[in-house]
Amino acid sequence: EFAFTESGARPVHKEFHKAILEALQVEEPEARQQAMYNLTNHPGFRPSHPREDHFVPIYVAAGAGEEGQVKILGAMYGIISVAFGL
Repeated sequence: EFAFTESGARPVHKEFHKAILEALQVEEPEARQQAMYNLTNHPGFRPSHPREDHFVPIYVAAGAGEEGQVKILGAMYGIISVAFGL
């Protein structure tokens, strides 16, 4: 199975990508933190990230800029770019 391209991804991978974007767009910092934490329970988490270390960088960045706003710089499938703490 290939989840690296949107055309080759299964629905569970696409749904997880969408869930990440939705969690990032939560405005209130504590609610956003919870929404991002809840991503680990999403059915697409494990199929999309077989090991947690593949997903940890977004948590590090989110924690470093948790008090500011979030801006999604790019939402291309599988390559989300985000700025935290704005």
